[in-house]
Amino acid sequence: MSAASQRRHATLYRRLLENMLLICLVPLFLVGGAAYLQFKHYAGRMVLDQQERLVLNHRDFIESYLRGRIAELTAITNQYTLEQLRAGELERVFAVIQQGAGIYTDIGIIDDRGDHMKYVGPYNLEGRNYSGSQWFLALKSRYLVVSDLFMGYRAVPHFIIAVKHPTPAGFWILRASLSTDYFSQIVEGIRVGGTGEAFLLDRQGLYQTKTLVGGDPLQPSNFPYLSPHRGVRTVDLKVGGRTFLCSHVWIFGDQWLLVFRQERAEAFAPLQRALWTWVFITLAALVVVCLTTLAIARNLVGFVARADAEKESLHAQLLASSKMAAVGEMAAGVAHELNNPLGIIETLRTWIMDLVPEKGLAHEDVPEVIDSARKIGDQVERCRRITHDLLKFSRRVESERARTDINALLGEMLGMVEHRAKADNVRFEFEPGPLPIVVTSPSRLQQIVLNILNNAVDAMEARGGLVAVRTWAREDSIQISFKDSGCGIPEENLQRVFEPFFTTKPVGKGTGLGLAVCYGLVQQLGGELEVQSRVGIGTTFTLTLPVVPPEGGRSV
Repeated sequence: MSAASQRRHATLYRRLLENMLLICLVPLFLVGGAAYLQFKHYAGRMVLDQQERLVLNHRDFIESYLRGRIAELTAITNQYTLEQLRAGELERVFAVIQQGAGIYTDIGIIDDRGDHMKYVGPYNLEGRNYSGSQWFLALKSRYLVVSDLFMGYRAVPHFIIAVKHPTPAGFWILRASLSTDYFSQIVEGIRVGGTGEAFLLDRQGLYQTKTLVGGDPLQPSNFPYLSPHRGVRTVDLKVGGRTFLCSHVWIFGDQWLLVFRQERAEAFAPLQRALWTWVFITLAALVVVCLTTLAIARNLVGFVARADAEKESLHAQLLASSKMAAVGEMAAGVAHELNNPLGIIETLRTWIMDLVPEKGLAHEDVPEVIDSARKIGDQVERCRRITHDLLKFSRRVESERARTDINALLGEMLGMVEHRAKADNVRFEFEPGPLPIVVTSPSRLQQIVLNILNNAVDAMEARGGLVAVRTWAREDSIQISFKDSGCGIPEENLQRVFEPFFTTKPVGKGTGLGLAVCYGLVQQLGGELEVQSRVGIGTTFTLTLPVVPPEGGRSV
């Protein structure tokens, strides 16, 4: 092979190798880099989402545990009388609710003066007075208290659950201390890896449970995010020179802050391993592509070199044996050479014809199309408004609080019930007073009002009568009274009207759930619902609502 052919093959090899590497590596880097960035983003989001779901699930578990304990103690106050518990039933009940797991440390009964009347447990607390305790003072306006961690008379950190049971003469309290160790085990039950842990803080930032890093119960945590908020928040936080990924959420009516933290390096370790694996695979693919390209280029150039050598050899033979070529062969060669450009010309003509677009949209038609689209949008908006108006009362399910005109809402609800009331010869009298705009849930208030009005009509359907609705304002609340001239409620049933499944209606006329649901909804709105009734005279329900509800509503 001549030196010129060798130089030509070397140039071909270099250019072929450059072009093949460029064609292979550029897409590889672009796709690999984009995939790396996307994987890093989504995998990082997945780590955060997984930690936040872990915190939310643990919050639900802790709240379920506490509600279970509250339900136990409430059931005891409803099932046993004070005399039975003091006569010995308290010891038996305490043994039953312990369930062999040591959930509670002790249990006791406290009267309305704060004196410990009955005690079951390892401490000498009988006869102690709690009238000055924060939890006792809180029970004067509530029926339930779950305390923060505190020392108390026993001088050891503990939580208590206190349930108030009213009596005609006052009230008594069933108070139980949760086992701090058992409760801490529940809170700390989601340890992940070597540094992942969960703990509780109170509103002052004091530890309520033990931690691996940071402090013991009742010590200040210096946690910087103690303002109440909705949902889970995740932040980076430095503790002792180490960076932690902290997810925190308020639980149990914003009483405690549940914090789960894990060293950021450990939390993202699986992601880093996956990313390094991705980098290794990409580099391995790069090496394979380069080696494969090198081999293919070498084989192609070798094939071309062999073809050129064979061609040169054949060409020499042809030159030696074709000195007597005929004119016909020359003519055939010319015809063949002309056929190639003709074929190319035909191909180009067809390609040009294919490139010519069909006639598009005329310019003068564009405004009409836009106007038609705008008209379609107008009709869609009109349909939306119609369906919104139709569903305004019958299918409203939103429960978000909003600024509400109470008098206007009552007028709408009276109009809804008026058709049925006329059929039963029942009249409505509405006396609206000047009211401020109230921040409340319109849908929940509608449900409360509708239920009370329906009950009033039911109470008079046999003889007809009058339902008087009146509104007036107080300092920081508004009041609504619903007074009917129905049959009234007997005294012995008056205290039970808000109990689930209790009803004075005949069989098939009611489930007994309406007023119980209303009572719960009123508490969620931060209000109160009272009832007064006299047999044969009528019944009056008085609904009190705050103008601005307390933060987070009220637990029910």
